[in-house]
Amino acid sequence: MGQIILLRELMVVFYGNELSIGMVLASWLLWTAVGSSLLGKIADFFKNKLLVFAVTQILLSLILPLSIFFVRISKIIWNIPVGEVVTIPKMMGISFSVLAPFCFLSGFLFALGCSFVGEFLESPAKSVGRVYYYEATGSACGGLIFSFIALRFLNHIEITTIVSILLLLSSFLLLRLKAVYVLRSFPLTLIGLFLVGLIWYGHTLDEKSRTWEWKGYNLVAFKDTLYGNIVVASKDNQVNFYENGLWNFSCPDPLTAEESVHFALLQHPNPKIVLLVGGGISSSLSEILKHPHIAQVDYVELDPELIALGKRHLPYQARAVLEDPRIHMFYMDGRVFIKRTKGPYDVVIVNLPDPMTAQLNRFYTLEFFKEVRNILDNNGIFYFGVTSSEDIIGYTLSNFLISVHQTFSQVFDEIVVFPGGTARFFGALRKGILVSDPETLVTRLKNRGINLKYVREYYILFNLSRTRLDYINSILNQERGVSINRDLNPICYFYDLVLWGAQYSPMTKDLFLRISAIQLNWITYFIALCTLIAVSVSYLLKARKYLSRKYLLYAIMIMGFSEIGFGITVILAFQILYGYMYYKMGILITFFMVGLALGELFITYILEKIRHPRNTLIGIQGCLALYCIILALSISYLQGISGRLLLVEIIFPSLTFVAGLLGGFHFPLANSIYLGKERLVRRQD
Repeated sequence: MGQIILLRELMVVFYGNELSIGMVLASWLLWTAVGSSLLGKIADFFKNKLLVFAVTQILLSLILPLSIFFVRISKIIWNIPVGEVVTIPKMMGISFSVLAPFCFLSGFLFALGCSFVGEFLESPAKSVGRVYYYEATGSACGGLIFSFIALRFLNHIEITTIVSILLLLSSFLLLRLKAVYVLRSFPLTLIGLFLVGLIWYGHTLDEKSRTWEWKGYNLVAFKDTLYGNIVVASKDNQVNFYENGLWNFSCPDPLTAEESVHFALLQHPNPKIVLLVGGGISSSLSEILKHPHIAQVDYVELDPELIALGKRHLPYQARAVLEDPRIHMFYMDGRVFIKRTKGPYDVVIVNLPDPMTAQLNRFYTLEFFKEVRNILDNNGIFYFGVTSSEDIIGYTLSNFLISVHQTFSQVFDEIVVFPGGTARFFGALRKGILVSDPETLVTRLKNRGINLKYVREYYILFNLSRTRLDYINSILNQERGVSINRDLNPICYFYDLVLWGAQYSPMTKDLFLRISAIQLNWITYFIALCTLIAVSVSYLLKARKYLSRKYLLYAIMIMGFSEIGFGITVILAFQILYGYMYYKMGILITFFMVGLALGELFITYILEKIRHPRNTLIGIQGCLALYCIILALSISYLQGISGRLLLVEIIFPSLTFVAGLLGGFHFPLANSIYLGKERLVRRQD
């Protein structure tokens, strides 16, 4: 539960950037390994291991909630202003520093638990398997409780407080066994304090700690929802909405509201049926209804809590439009809605932020554009906007824009792009539909009798001057060999990361560019060559028996490398295809832990019956190699059926379950072989 909560908290600090998942999990496992290795070496020297175990749990019960506060104050510590993108070095620094205390002690507890359970069972090999099983079972239970119960009724501070109470109760039971009365009163006192804090101050502490993340803003409201973290903060008479730390919209902001819809609606000679994906409550809906012939607006928003908070904290004019009978609300993922709806629509508007995350990038891919094409009327218009520049467009920004343009041009027969601080992309199914002449747009605006403040004659004629249009087209039509943006090749996500890296951390930009130049197949060849050389040298030197245990450790390391790689791959694939990984992350991790526990339980049960442990281990690793192929094929298959959510809800957890199952088979068996030393090695030789 602590892992899931800290991962969710850190993702908010890192603006929902999915790259942070790998960093957080790497930090978690590294510090756990360090604690297990360094402190685990002295575990056998403690005379009263239960007492040490209990005291360590008491420390963990205090560290876990403090870690949440540490996460929320990290922007102040690392001097990160609100709205500034967190660079990769700072992501790493925050992750490693926040997780160090909890994970370090957690790793020690694993080694210590194996040590004293081994004394009870009189079998070190079985003790590791037994502890591994109970830890995995506890992780599975914690994930299920968090995902289906705790998340729906409690905030993160309250959940971690309950977890701390469980740790303290566990410590109390251990101390009671050892009759340590002085220490036993200490956790009892803490239990009482935590209960009082949970009952009376849980929400207050949560609210107070949230304000640390929004220094300089007045925190109006916040909500941890199934789909993310929503914050409403005000500054200078303007209400700002943020999702997972990313700016969503501000109100009042007439400039953004007008430009987000009117250019698209003016492209159509008589728009009647409109689809709006995202951002409607930011006054965009009000602006759409200013056009005289609008008969229906389908508005799609993933998180209903965003609308609920908007109704409570936005001005009356912004929220009253939701009661208009022409507005049809749909609470679901935008891509799922587009796959299921038949249309046709006169205008489809995607009003979302740039593809700064994998979740957002999925609304700028080739596959998504094809889905939109299917629901457009023959004379329909599709519109979206991405960050650009009013004046000079540099090399990094132009790569991003060219990739978007080339992807867009693969689907739509006619494309027009308007320049400005936001590059506005318009697509149509056939030639002769779109308008690039500003005079025509001004004429349509006058004929519809719409009085606007910013999308008006003067600004339209200036912004769409021939010089500016020619400049943006000269950039977009360059041949640079940039890639097409696809669901499973989210290159615009990469270009956007490079873009903000150039703004906030040139070192990060250079790092991404160097990584992009590396050919993955050469890395594979290098690893295979090193392995082949190591095996050949061992046979030539007749050192196979000496190196057999080293190979075993290498196999365990590769298994761990593969397992975490599979986990991250499944989580990212779910995010790319379905876009609400923040909600399902706990469930996916939980099914992994369930598989881990069951795999360990089974292999431990039959451990003594296995006649050839090393051959069995090789077979498990062969299954792991086969799983790589199955995973790739499954993700490709799921991409084609992404509208069938019930099947998706079964397949994705099943993939993580199987990965955990293989890990559960592998670790106890490898550990048994390692601890068996020469006896089991000779049996194989």
